[in-house]
Amino acid sequence: MPIYEYRCSKCDHEFEKLVFNSSEKITCPECKSKKVSRVMSAFAFSSGGKFKSTASSSCSGCSSSSCSTCGS
Repeated sequence: MPIYEYRCSKCDHEFEKLVFNSSEKITCPECKSKKVSRVMSAFAFSSGGKFKSTASSSCSGCSSSSCSTCGS
């Protein structure tokens, strides 16, 4: 049962949803629209065997020029 990230085409709200069945109809929790699309999550994106964050170059865990939390 994966958790997917979605974006609503109507109100641009981004949300996560635990999907029990691949044929499940997903609706936006904000505006109830069914016009949603699945987006690439930061966890799902990988490059060269290392996971890359889509966060900015610094995160709350950064205390120097190299960060073990976000990989920057």
